[in-house]
Amino acid sequence: MGSQVSKQVEKRKAIEREGKTLSDLRNSGEGFPGSDYHPNDRKNWMSELHPEKVVLKQIVWPGTHDSATNKIGIPCITRPFAQCQSLSIYNQLVMGTRVIDIRVQQDRKVCHGVLLTYSMDVVIKDIKKFLSETQSEIIILEVRTYRWYEL
Repeated sequence: MGSQVSKQVEKRKAIEREGKTLSDLRNSGEGFPGSDYHPNDRKNWMSELHPEKVVLKQIVWPGTHDSATNKIGIPCITRPFAQCQSLSIYNQLVMGTRVIDIRVQQDRKVCHGVLLTYSMDVVIKDIKKFLSETQSEIIILEVRTYRWYEL
């Protein structure tokens, strides 16, 4: 258990370093692709892209890793080690995420390693709700099957 805590601490430090690097890049005046694009409405940010001017491969697609882990595990026990996102799929989409990464077991339960969370149906429901409220947004849904017992 102690090694897991050490790994989590190191992970947090790495994230802080990456955040500082990104902040330094922003403050240096140097840009990165899409750095000058600041949509007023994150929920509908793709509507401002003007498809006649943008090539699909030039879009920087904001995404999340293990996107459906906001309710995974047991709070304060296993959740701190497995939760990669604190927002639901719907709320991530509203905040601007357009690439969703889902790991699912054969029983259609979303997982992160051996820990399970809700059914894939919840993910689909959130995506459908978001798409029903928007007109120009595209979502990339990456679904991977995961069999922990084959490791």
